[in-house]
Amino acid sequence: MSGRWWAGAGVALVAVAAGLTAAALAAGRRLPVEHVSEGGLELDRPPGEVWDVLTAVDLFPAWRPGLAHVERLPATATGGLRWREYGKHGHTTYEVVESAAPHRLVTGIADPDLPYGGTWTYVLTPAGRGCTLTVTERGEVYQPLYRAVSHYVTGEGATVHRYLRALAHRMAAA
Repeated sequence: MSGRWWAGAGVALVAVAAGLTAAALAAGRRLPVEHVSEGGLELDRPPGEVWDVLTAVDLFPAWRPGLAHVERLPATATGGLRWREYGKHGHTTYEVVESAAPHRLVTGIADPDLPYGGTWTYVLTPAGRGCTLTVTERGEVYQPLYRAVSHYVTGEGATVHRYLRALAHRMAAA
């Protein structure tokens, strides 16, 4: 094939990519910045045992896929736990916003420079010899392109469901 054909094909690919990006940006601008996702899990473990797993941040890399390591940080001004998670997409700093052991935990992103933010509320409700865990993500995605990808490609509830699958696996192994 001639060089002109390859050059034309390259220009066409760039044009298609630019068009897709523009469409995704337009779609993302129409989506709300905030979203709420929820998921639940029935566990054959008492709330206190599940609580210990939810709050043992140093052990997260052992059961959460994609998490390379965790660094503990100085506590918040009110004494709340803070930590930084490192994974394949960089790092994110989190903090405990509210803690009522062993029934309610609220964590949040503590890094205002990220293109996203939000909180996760974990509620443990006793159920027979075990408990039910409900996780509610109240997320914010500030950049329109990321919003479109989150909404249309990965799904806004993907993080909650991935977390619950990993936790179910971890608790089954205990």
